[in-house]
Amino acid sequence: MKAHKTPLAVLGTLALVLAGCSSTADGGPGASNGGGGTGGGTGTSGANTSGGSADSCKASFSATTDHNYQFSSTITLTPVLVKPDSELTFDWSAVNKDFLGHAMDPAKDIDSANLVLWALNEQDLQTKLNADALRQLDAVVPATSPTKNTATSVSLFDFQSAAGEPLTQDMILPYMSATKYPPAANTYTFIVASGSLISGGKSRMIQALKLDPASTNTQIKLSNTSTKLDYTVDFHSLKPTMVPGADPKLTVDWADILTNAMGNTFLPTQITEVRVAHYTQPQAELEAHFLDLELIDEDTWRDQEIAGTSIELSKLTNDAGQSFPGVSASGTWVLGLVCGACRNPAPWYLTILKPCQ
Repeated sequence: MKAHKTPLAVLGTLALVLAGCSSTADGGPGASNGGGGTGGGTGTSGANTSGGSADSCKASFSATTDHNYQFSSTITLTPVLVKPDSELTFDWSAVNKDFLGHAMDPAKDIDSANLVLWALNEQDLQTKLNADALRQLDAVVPATSPTKNTATSVSLFDFQSAAGEPLTQDMILPYMSATKYPPAANTYTFIVASGSLISGGKSRMIQALKLDPASTNTQIKLSNTSTKLDYTVDFHSLKPTMVPGADPKLTVDWADILTNAMGNTFLPTQITEVRVAHYTQPQAELEAHFLDLELIDEDTWRDQEIAGTSIELSKLTNDAGQSFPGVSASGTWVLGLVCGACRNPAPWYLTILKPCQ
């Protein structure tokens, strides 16, 4: 995963609602405690099993819930009160860690500043976000401002539309009206991101805002604690998937699995990436460093051109263009199925591949 230095957990939480991708079921809490987690889904993968058995050591196997990890996450947003109908200034120069606790340069690592108005109060926004239930119609309007990796602040009047069209004062100020958008029913989120959130970039820090006619505040300063996140992950209770060793022609099928790792409905056609990563760390250590999985891998092979609901792993390649070699007895091998367009990019499916004895 060397070319994609972003964690497996949520980085693109809020603005990815613009791309759609609805989940239909909520689950319960995860099984194991973590720290500093991610925003997005909640729940567990459940106990039901669908598809064929992966315990028979065959080159072709099905994804099943008892071979999947479990994941849940909670995001907490604390709104800052701001003056309505005014030019606001957003400053993130003090942010040197993103909401996953990873070091970041507030200038060099940020490509875009983004502002989204939601037709939700802060509690409903938080609840829907954590349930992975945000819909396109919940977002009234998004706006963005490229930073050119140099700016660490932006004015309200520097924003442009999602299509890249400039927004004049007369166009943007009506969206900052406490009369037209009562604070009791509307919330704003300011998001600094690596890449463009409109086209799938990754959120690094989020600050919620509320209009308040009594406020004189027009300066919004982000900090390392603007977003609070917690997560739980259970990576040790899953049943490893036994496969022939050193065989690259393994085939995984996910057509029949019912629920994903967050306890929501598994929609097979939503999988946009299949990956296998190799780690020197044991399985228990990977659980402890879950948010760093894409930072500590030895190598990763992936395919993002998914057609259907199965794939032969020999089609996966690493950053050097080398094909997946099959699994060995050294280290830990992790297979992941990812819904890349979903608001919570934590993989829907992660399992351990082990060579047959």
